[in-house]
Amino acid sequence: MPQTLFIILFDALLLYLLGGSALLPRLLPRRWQLRHQLYEVEKGLYHQLHANRDRLSAAQCQKLAAELAAVRAVKKSGDAAARAAALASYHERWELLVPTPAAAGLRETVEVLIVAFAIAFAGRSLFLQPFKIPTGSMQPTLYGMHFQPAPPGTPDPSKLGAFLDFLHYSRRYVHAMVERDGFVEALLPVHPAIPYLERTDLYIGGVRYRLPGPPENVKQYLIRQNQFELVDGRPFLRQGQTLAHGWFLMGDHLFVDRTRYNFREPRRGDVTVFVTDGLRNADGSGLGGRWYIKRLAGLPGDELQIRDRRLYVKTPGRDRFELVDGSPPFRRLYSFTGGYRGYANLPGHAQHLNRPDATFKLGADEFFMLGDNSENSADSRFWGTVPRQNLVGVANFTWWPFSRRWGLVDHAEPEPEPTPPTRP
Repeated sequence: MPQTLFIILFDALLLYLLGGSALLPRLLPRRWQLRHQLYEVEKGLYHQLHANRDRLSAAQCQKLAAELAAVRAVKKSGDAAARAAALASYHERWELLVPTPAAAGLRETVEVLIVAFAIAFAGRSLFLQPFKIPTGSMQPTLYGMHFQPAPPGTPDPSKLGAFLDFLHYSRRYVHAMVERDGFVEALLPVHPAIPYLERTDLYIGGVRYRLPGPPENVKQYLIRQNQFELVDGRPFLRQGQTLAHGWFLMGDHLFVDRTRYNFREPRRGDVTVFVTDGLRNADGSGLGGRWYIKRLAGLPGDELQIRDRRLYVKTPGRDRFELVDGSPPFRRLYSFTGGYRGYANLPGHAQHLNRPDATFKLGADEFFMLGDNSENSADSRFWGTVPRQNLVGVANFTWWPFSRRWGLVDHAEPEPEPTPPTRP
């Protein structure tokens, strides 16, 4: 219910910003319209008097103060005729009372933009940094860009429905059928003019299909939705085959609290954003992307072990391993419901903790990061620990889309359906 209420309030605010501020006064009764217009006159006189007092003469200040007192008196009166007469008088004399300097609109716009950008960049650098979840390594706690197939028989949404789907839930609908037999020829990115609207051009038998999402994501959901024939070793599709039917979702967008680790030490269970500077895979290659988000699982001095799909830790000074289950995030991970499947060893793939009897000891100022989608997460099991200087902050608030994960990060309980492990 709170989420639904927020969506309603969000839509109302958006409509107001898009034109409601100009339209709403026209819908008010005549006496309220006059009062609102007088309020705008009062605001203009007040701004002129107080913002430019140092540039005005004493006589000009006295005149503006008298006019301000007069408009306030008329506004408080209930006489509609007096209000209308006062408005007409101010419209005629406005340029004399409040002279408009050259390029006033441009100067005001530039000032607003400078202040807005200064506040935005200061906030981003020092306090809250916006972050987009790129992959599915933290599912189901946080979702990256992914494709949601449509059930059979799902009708195409209206243009308004598709717009609201994107506005509220970041869902972009696609229903594409193969128009001509042919080989898959190319996947080419289309650089969007509007953020969050990445698209890809797919060519099959000389026909172009424009699909939502960047090429790597389009390739994933095409493989998942289609059975490709191999002709001479090349993927081939037949006319009438469903190419893609469903919604491409843009992933969770959240704010990262950059100040948290300035006031307290990192804690086990934090959903942490860090940079990958200096981190390397086992073969020496760098990690794909500079910004990662994982759950902090190991602290400096810990010795870790994954067995029975659960995380065990031997903290400094202890002589035995103990199960990590003292907080809701880890209890959800061990619930094996709603997409949580515990922690996997991934023998033959992971470099560390790849067997139930394998252990890993952390050094000073080192942290061990694990993805909640453990069976499909490239994390510290593959590339080792993260040094303290790489930590950026704690994921704080998911602001878009308005899904069940909207709000404080890590608050949503898992869906009740069982999700047993699929990989060791």
